[in-house]
Amino acid sequence: MHNRPVLVTTVLAAAMAPAVVVPDAGNYQYWLKFIQPDSREQAYKEIDWRNKFWPAVQEAKQLGRPILLWTMNGHPLGCT
Repeated sequence: MHNRPVLVTTVLAAAMAPAVVVPDAGNYQYWLKFIQPDSREQAYKEIDWRNKFWPAVQEAKQLGRPILLWTMNGHPLGCT
């Protein structure tokens, strides 16, 4: 099997890629909008999260819903 089609596709994609855009005062608004999360990326905020385990277990049992138990050890940014 040959890798030529992948190589040709990669070369064409690189040739067709737009030039590197450097953020500056002229395109500040574009970049500001670009980095802001959209509504789909913030949908987790609409979930009614529980922060106490046993009441969540009781509620889930009553409603017939599963539980996502998220635990971690240490600082969330690795700053320990």
